[in-house]
Amino acid sequence: MKNISFIFPIKNEEKRINKLSTFIKWCEGNQIRNFEIILVSNGSTDKTVEKINIFKKKYKFIKLFITTISSRGVALKIGFKKSIFNNIAICSIDNAWDLNFYIKAYKIINKTDTLVVYGPKDHSNSKIKRPLIRGIISMICTIYLKFIFGSLITEDTQCIKIFKKKQIKFVNKLSNSNLFSECEFHILGKLNKIQSVSIPVKVKDIKKTVSIILMIKFIFEALIFRFSKVFLKENNKL
Repeated sequence: MKNISFIFPIKNEEKRINKLSTFIKWCEGNQIRNFEIILVSNGSTDKTVEKINIFKKKYKFIKLFITTISSRGVALKIGFKKSIFNNIAICSIDNAWDLNFYIKAYKIINKTDTLVVYGPKDHSNSKIKRPLIRGIISMICTIYLKFIFGSLITEDTQCIKIFKKKQIKFVNKLSNSNLFSECEFHILGKLNKIQSVSIPVKVKDIKKTVSIILMIKFIFEALIFRFSKVFLKENNKL
């Protein structure tokens, strides 16, 4: 693998930011060349930024960008804009996902016409270890999305992925939503008929549950996007 930008949107991750060491060792162990790790702190109020700066002093390929806006969507858009490579990987700081997904996905988008490779948890061959409650919540969210977006939702949309930045023009149309940002990416990809493929992943998710407040915000953001000008305009093209 070479010429790739790994983007990590983060907020208040001072307790887990040291897991970045595991990701860096993985990069080095797999001889990934000419890459950058972009961390975008969105509204962090703890010592996340201070700890990242320690990593920055040691590794030149680490870049940090800060926004006071508490939004994963804003963080992702900043990461896309600041990235210098066309191969973009969206990552999770908790390393719950098997990192070998990136190697497989990279080969696909660089040897075929595929522009996006998703790693959904609900792929028939994915191997997922997570608390029962987390699984139920994820299932409820997917059913809800299918109800309001119909056939545009075919799988779990909150997943790691690799894509070709320059070829995907709708990236600039993504809103500043927090929890729904990656669902927007998935839906706009469908509406724009972007060539994509999903491959199985291995995930070990130890977080037991999601707060009710976050679920309500997710539902609200989904509704806002459903009736947004961007969605209505793109949907009318079909």
